[in-house]
Amino acid sequence: MTLENRCCSIIQVAISLLLLLIITQFFQNSDEQIVERLPLGSTLQPNQTLVSRNGCFALGFFSLGRDRNYLGVSYAGIPTITRIWMANRNNPARDGASLRFSMDGNLVVSNPDQTTVWMSDTSGRNISSMALMDESGNLILTHNTGRVIWQSFDHLTDTYMPGMKFYLGTSFTSSKSAIDPAEGRFSFRMLQTTSESVAMWNATTTYWNSGVWNGQIFADIADMSFNWRFMQNFSFLNDSGGRYFIWTEKHKTLMHFTLEYDGIFRYRIWDSSNAKWIIIGSQPRDPCQVDHLCGQNGICNSDSTPFCNCPQGFKPAEPVGWSAGDWSLGCVANFTFDCSCKTFFLLQNTYYDQGSGARSARSYSGLDQAWCQSSCTSDCACLGYYFDGGSINCSLQYGPFFNGKTSPEIGQNFFLRVNSSEQFPNDQLLLLNDAKRKERTTRNIGLGVAFGGALILMMTFLVWKILWRKRIAEKQSSDYMSGILRKFSYKELQTATSNFKEELGAGGFGSVYKGCLPDQTMVAVKKLHNMNQGDKDFRREVSTLGMIQHVNLVRLRGFCAADMHRLLVYDYMPNGDLSKLLFRKPGAQEHTVKLDWDTRFAIVLGTARGILYLHEECTSCIIHCDIKPSNILLDTNFCAKVSDFGLAKLMGREFSRVNTTMRGTRGYLAPEWLCSLPVTAKADVYSYGMTLFEIISGRKNMDANCSLDTWFFPLWACQKARLGEFSSLADIKPCGNFDEQQLKQVVLVALWCIQDEEMNRPSMARVVQMLEGTLQIADPPFPNSLKLMQIESTTAVS
Repeated sequence: MTLENRCCSIIQVAISLLLLLIITQFFQNSDEQIVERLPLGSTLQPNQTLVSRNGCFALGFFSLGRDRNYLGVSYAGIPTITRIWMANRNNPARDGASLRFSMDGNLVVSNPDQTTVWMSDTSGRNISSMALMDESGNLILTHNTGRVIWQSFDHLTDTYMPGMKFYLGTSFTSSKSAIDPAEGRFSFRMLQTTSESVAMWNATTTYWNSGVWNGQIFADIADMSFNWRFMQNFSFLNDSGGRYFIWTEKHKTLMHFTLEYDGIFRYRIWDSSNAKWIIIGSQPRDPCQVDHLCGQNGICNSDSTPFCNCPQGFKPAEPVGWSAGDWSLGCVANFTFDCSCKTFFLLQNTYYDQGSGARSARSYSGLDQAWCQSSCTSDCACLGYYFDGGSINCSLQYGPFFNGKTSPEIGQNFFLRVNSSEQFPNDQLLLLNDAKRKERTTRNIGLGVAFGGALILMMTFLVWKILWRKRIAEKQSSDYMSGILRKFSYKELQTATSNFKEELGAGGFGSVYKGCLPDQTMVAVKKLHNMNQGDKDFRREVSTLGMIQHVNLVRLRGFCAADMHRLLVYDYMPNGDLSKLLFRKPGAQEHTVKLDWDTRFAIVLGTARGILYLHEECTSCIIHCDIKPSNILLDTNFCAKVSDFGLAKLMGREFSRVNTTMRGTRGYLAPEWLCSLPVTAKADVYSYGMTLFEIISGRKNMDANCSLDTWFFPLWACQKARLGEFSSLADIKPCGNFDEQQLKQVVLVALWCIQDEEMNRPSMARVVQMLEGTLQIADPPFPNSLKLMQIESTTAVS
């Protein structure tokens, strides 16, 4: 590989004085000296660094505190300290340590008293004569014939570099915490038998799997097929050491993978224009998937920073390590647990695994909460219980507790056994006697109400039966006109949809059915799948969405939250969703409805206005999270209505961004989703930009049936826009005549919306202004991600 392909773009002028000033940022002595090679018998002092010929990498000592010195390889010439390999990560050296290239061919790190801290263990082989830094960041010991005797790339730490061989059966190991580089709890291993990579806790429990190698990518890493392949080559090869996986970068960019202390394997690329590392991929995506991440009793929340927290009444077992990200010791109680504890603390939407070696849980059905709580109290080993209204509604839990997770989607409440200390909020404490008293009181009141109610019902039933149909129809109409959501029963919606007979569409969160209410109003009923969300949380979110009223948003009429059923009732849109009119499946009949240019532009503008309302005109900023043609519905007059708020994220006006697990549809996702970064309303702007390209062209943005230069439409659109050839982008056959100025506006707006950096994307308010012609549109820059794809396409053609 040439010098240019290995060196970062910001180090092209190798002036020795500049190189000296840059490298001194990364090591502990301001009087640092640069060494290009280390001959046999020489010593590398604490104030010296061994630098690669291209100036990109340096070997030297760095300090993490008194008597905590390490020999390691770092990137040189960038303002962010980034270490890629450490020799003595498990055994720090004392201040004043040095590296000696002994006459027997060993690299030896020694303390000032000459005690050995680390050595390369190369004695007994052909004695190496030279140590040098390779241009890829590899520390190499060579024989005088040039043969490699030893190299750091064969001794994996936590970072996977281009050109590094990842042999089957070997593994990377995470650091212990953000301030301790010693080997931690997590490892990333290439399996010997199946040629797949896995992430493991304690080298025993797998919590993530890449899928098998299919010859081009690992089957379960979708990013490899779309995002990563434009920047590097992936291969499985063989040599004398066995079978190994290797990757190399294609462009002048610094990049690496690191298994970090939280068990997540992150892929970073250096952004030279902004002088920072950018995360462009991570596995697993949900940090709470990492096994034992938060230790015993700890609770993981993927939407919080940091991910791990202790529940009420608990504290970190080791506070210093906890604050640095070493959560392995978990949380300990602030109180003393004994058999006299008869109080339970409610942890809402929380679930714990019991952990290995724990006593099995005991589950019961058809019993009340008082019995469940009393059974746990009478068993000294019982530490808590789950209780719900399901078929198995009581589950007694025994420790230890690991893999605690909290999220609104969990839908389970855990009652943790505690003492009656004042450190717990009273409204979340439940005493044993309270549960029995509530049960007894509820039973007595119920009997009295049932007796009196039965008598009243007998007297009023006939009158109610006569008036019900008329009054219910009037109430539905009145409620809808006044913006009040109606609560439907499940039976009502079964009847309205003829037992969910006619399906209008389906998605990851549910299916939509056509229905007719008793007043003959046509509706669309969305039946949500796998909804474990509690009734209270579901109603709160529904009531928020029910207040949304805008001509370009589908109006929610009502909902159903009966037992485990969760349904949403919307206005029926006779022209269906936009995707069915834009895209025709192979072999399908031609659409009877043709979208001319005027209609498409009206849809473009209406959709933008609807998203603007969500972002800036509601009480809370609502990030839709799934803008795409199939979520744009069309009424009788083809007025665009943004729909499907199943993934929406509500964000208070006091927040500028929010951490959340990845939502949405691949192909429309903004880069920050893929990088697991906090998102803002600009994520919707990106998705809207990708949708604009499909409205313009009448085809999917990615189409494998197209030619190599047009298969990814946004790239082709960007190239044509730079040449001023906007008319070639329109879906001419159905559009017929089109307004070329409007077409140009839409293309430029789309290109602004899909900028990689969210700060470069316009707000939806500016998008609307640009489309309406009240704001002049500047020429957008060529997005970096599209540049990489352009280079890849050019390379493939040549």
